[in-house]
Amino acid sequence: MSETLYQVKIADETGHTVAQMTKPEIVAKATETQGAWVFVNDRLVSTAELKGMAFEATDQFKIMPGLVGGSDEQFEVEIADETGHSVVKMSQAEIAEKATSGDAAWVFVDNTMVAAKDIAAMDFTGVQKIRMVPPLVGGMVESCV
Repeated sequence: MSETLYQVKIADETGHTVAQMTKPEIVAKATETQGAWVFVNDRLVSTAELKGMAFEATDQFKIMPGLVGGSDEQFEVEIADETGHSVVKMSQAEIAEKATSGDAAWVFVDNTMVAAKDIAAMDFTGVQKIRMVPPLVGGMVESCV
């Protein structure tokens, strides 16, 4: 006996495709599409929940890319100055720009100092803490009296 085929709408940046798939194929597609949202009868379900579900012939399936707000991921950045510190949201490009601008800052990513010129190309996946501090200048300051 052959497995039941279900109609599945699969969305991507170009639109959507309608495919006929078996339950194992639906589960595999949902699992391999990182961050995908899976809807069964317009109800969002997890991949784990999908695996354990009993499918019915009338079920409607949709696999959609997860929604992400904005085009640039925003990171919480702790910025220190002479008055203390503040926490702001910045994109990776904004962090790189501030670090290399005239009022340059030292940047620490997960407590490791990184070169300002390398920030734009770094992989920020999994970054937990970003701090920017004014550069320290060593040496003696002579004063004229």
